[in-house]
Amino acid sequence: MPNYICNKNADDKGRHEIHTDSCTHLPLPKNQLAIGYFSNCQEAINHMVRSNPDGNFNFDGCYYCCYACHKG
Repeated sequence: MPNYICNKNADDKGRHEIHTDSCTHLPLPKNQLAIGYFSNCQEAINHMVRSNPDGNFNFDGCYYCCYACHKG
């Protein structure tokens, strides 16, 4: 079961990218927020959405390690 990381910084589309902890495109350690272990990227994103009920944050899967959740 992969361990997921969220980039604390939003990308140019205002989304915070979700990565597996083994991704070769992780943000710098100071910009990483540990999410936890989930079966897939959608579960990790759902966890982040539930953790932010105000809807102030948008999330996107990394193109390289979470392509199934990548919005482009």
